[in-house]
Amino acid sequence: MRESEFSQLTNDVLFGLKSRLFEDEVGQAMLRLYEHGVCDDRIAGMMHNRVQREKRRQAFCLLPFKNPILRQGKLMLGRDIAGKPVVIPIQYLNAHVLTIANTGSGKTTKSRFLILQIAPRVKGLWALDLRKREFRVLRPYLKRLGIDLIVVPGRSFKINPLAVPLGVDAASWAATAASMLIQVLSLAPRASKLVQTTIFHLYQKFGILDGKDLYPTLFDLFEAIKQNKAANAQSRLAILDSLDPVLSSLGPRVLAYRRGWSSHDLASMHLVFEFAGLAETDTNLLLTTTTFSEFSSRIARGVSNPKMDLWICCDEANRLCSASHEATTRISDMVGLVRGSGIGLDFSLLSTNGLASGVPSNCATKIMGRCGSAADYAATGHSMGLTAEQIEWSKLNLKPGTFVGQLGEGDWRYPFVFSIPEMKFPAHNTKNTADLDLGQLESLPTVFAEEFRNWGQPLEIPTAPESSQQTADATISSKPTLNAAEYRFLRAINESPMQPCSSYAKLAQISQKTAKSTRSRLVGQDYLREHLVQAKGRGRNSILLEITAVGKEVIVNHESQGRNNV
Repeated sequence: MRESEFSQLTNDVLFGLKSRLFEDEVGQAMLRLYEHGVCDDRIAGMMHNRVQREKRRQAFCLLPFKNPILRQGKLMLGRDIAGKPVVIPIQYLNAHVLTIANTGSGKTTKSRFLILQIAPRVKGLWALDLRKREFRVLRPYLKRLGIDLIVVPGRSFKINPLAVPLGVDAASWAATAASMLIQVLSLAPRASKLVQTTIFHLYQKFGILDGKDLYPTLFDLFEAIKQNKAANAQSRLAILDSLDPVLSSLGPRVLAYRRGWSSHDLASMHLVFEFAGLAETDTNLLLTTTTFSEFSSRIARGVSNPKMDLWICCDEANRLCSASHEATTRISDMVGLVRGSGIGLDFSLLSTNGLASGVPSNCATKIMGRCGSAADYAATGHSMGLTAEQIEWSKLNLKPGTFVGQLGEGDWRYPFVFSIPEMKFPAHNTKNTADLDLGQLESLPTVFAEEFRNWGQPLEIPTAPESSQQTADATISSKPTLNAAEYRFLRAINESPMQPCSSYAKLAQISQKTAKSTRSRLVGQDYLREHLVQAKGRGRNSILLEITAVGKEVIVNHESQGRNNV
């Protein structure tokens, strides 16, 4: 039957059911009377009045979204257009949340608002601050609720990427750790075999395959690959060149632990991980190790469909979720695998540009704020099921603190508009990193590899006794001196480092043949360092040159002597 053939009462009932106008006790009573055919004029008038009010509201609101009827649960997302609270069960977040909004749209305010509500209701919370220090300000407010929020700067970590997570098979983790390192260090795939084989041999050497738990460290891995002269030279040098800066940057204080912090222990704490100021590779290593360890542990242990006990909130997560980043292939896979394992993920991104396809596909709840381009509105809107009218409204009306949400759980699947309350925090609540303590983390059992305590530190050269000073001076003066061509070659590399060796002949104004012999001589004297880099296509590998600290000192001394002679 057509709608025009229904009675006014039936049309009102149909509109009311579609708009969910009869979900209160009185509304349910009116529906029962209608279903039994005993609805008199008074009841019909009451139903008609409800319908007319809603139609007038929609007509004057000019909002192409249904007003959400979300009133059950303990997590308040915000307030709808009418100012009523939008409340959902906290377990909806177990299926992950994805937020797309540009800078200044209120993403961080939204995350803070959710953290204050979620922290007292979950066993563990990880707030990942990749670029700024936005979450530490919540410490005194959570303290009032009995929650100890621990701020962990990146250089205060105590982890071992080669440590096998709880419940994971050691041999399987050797392959996973190798793959993780290859992706984090951006190495060529052919280096994977060497890394995996070396890790497996180290596991055998340390008895890990037999159940022991004093694991090899990345320093052990570096030394083992360095000593393996029989390995493929290109893969070996590439691994060493990529791993050395990470070991030097984070140092033994972070990575020289045979038994470091366990992700299983961290999952029961409320933590803020701050990676601001770290190199991108360092951040990727710490973040990937921590998250992969817990993800892999829960998958291996067969954890299935528990209540959410660990919520991970990642602000500015574009790099982590980018399809162009090698490591995100594993991240996007893991996002799908850990759904229903008790881990809730909340990713906040600036744009959909370069977003890995597996991330939105596996995040049930999606939120869109003010975006920076029409492409972001279109991509995010389509993933949320918005109509063309709703996308156009979003372009013109979304402002900081206002969002469009679409739930993947529960029976309300229509997109809706909600606003986050403004939250102002005094600046004096933010402490310096030096003033923060690690709380419970200090009591976690760790085992430090003492042999690597001074790894990478320069050796102290004792001063020669006064009686033997002449001998020392003679030794220094006997060091080979540079001729004019060698000096020009060395200075050209100092001014333009990490260029192919063939390009320096022209800069030094010498022939290619002379440049080749000069390069060999300066490398032998430890003035230069060579880096073998894989070339594109099938061409020969490029040799990039970099001056050492000794070479720079020679240049300084040479120039100083020149000025003195003048």
